Amino acid sequence: MDPLIRSGLDAYETSDADFVERAFRDILRRPADDEARDRALTKLADGTLSRATFLHELATASEAARVRQLDDAIALGLAARARGEPLTWLQAPAGTDERVIEVPWVLSRLVPSGRVLEVGYAFAEAPYLAALLRSGVELVGVDLAGRDVEGMERVQADVRDLPLPDASVDQALLVSTLEHVGADNSGYGLEAEEAPASRADALRELGRVLRPRARLLVTVPLGEPGDHGWFRLDDVAGWNGLFASAGLFVEEQEAYELTADGWRAAPGFRAEGVGYGDHGPAASAVLCTALSVGRLRRLATPDGLSRTVKRRLRPLRHRT
Repeated sequence: MDPLIRSGLDAYETSDADFVERAFRDILRRPADDEARDRALTKLADGTLSRATFLHELATASEAARVRQLDDAIALGLAARARGEPLTWLQAPAGTDERVIEVPWVLSRLVPSGRVLEVGYAFAEAPYLAALLRSGVELVGVDLAGRDVEGMERVQADVRDLPLPDASVDQALLVSTLEHVGADNSGYGLEAEEAPASRADALRELGRVLRPRARLLVTVPLGEPGDHGWFRLDDVAGWNGLFASAGLFVEEQEAYELTADGWRAAPGFRAEGVGYGDHGPAASAVLCTALSVGRLRRLATPDGLSRTVKRRLRPLRHRT
C-alpha cells in the first residue's frame, strides 16, 4: 500500500478514547483528566475537532512547554553523564524555574552505578525520578511522605535519622530539599517545625551513610537570608557555613541567577535584595554543590587546598 495512505489509516487505527489517553501520556506525560478527556471525545465524535488539531492543542499548551523544558534538561544531563562530563556554566530560558538548572547539573554528576539515595523523592519532579530510574543505579528514595514509585526502594524516614547502615550509600541527592528540613512542611501534609538548625543534623546523618569518597549533591535556593516558614533562604556564605558546620568539604560549587536573559552562571552573585520569586516563578538564584565527608582531612590535602583556593578566587577570575 502507498505509505502515505498507510500512515493515514494508522492515524485512526485506535479508538478515540485510546488516542486521547495516549496523546496525554506522550505529550503532557500524565493521564488525561476527566474534564479534558470528555471534552475531547465529544468534539472528536461530532467532528468539530480532528486528531491533528487535538495534538496541536496539547503540544502548544503552557503545560507542554514545561514538559519540554524538563525533558531538554534531563536529556542534557544524562548525555553529559554518559560522556563523563560534569556540566558547568549552564544556561536556560527566562521565565523558567530552577529545575532546568538543578536537574542537568545533578544528572551529569550521577554515579555510573551503585546505591543512590534521593532525599525528598515524594515531591520530586516525575520526569526527574523517571530519569533516575532508567539510569541504571540502585535508587533508594527517602522521605517522611510516601509516594508509589515502582522500581525503587522506598524508605519512609526522617533524613535526620536514617534507618541505614554506616557507609552504605554511593551517592546522595538533595534537589531543593535541604531548605525545607526543620521548617513548616504542613503544605506537604507533614508536621510544622521551627528547627532550621537541624539542617546540619541532616547533613551529618547523610555523611554517616555515605561511603568513603562518595559525594553528596545539594541544590538550594539563593537569596537574601531569611526564614520564609516553609523554607530557609540563604546566601552563598550562609550555605557554605552550614556545610562546614556539618563537617563537609565543598568539592565543586556553582551559583546561577535568573536574569532578564534567562538562567546564567553567577560566580559573583550578591544576595542583597534578592528574594524568592522576584525574578521568575520560583527561586531567583540557585546554588549547586558537590560535597564530600571529612572537611578538615580534605583541607589538609594539596588537592583539597587547591580546590578551596580556586573556588574562592573564581568570582575575581570571572570579573577579570
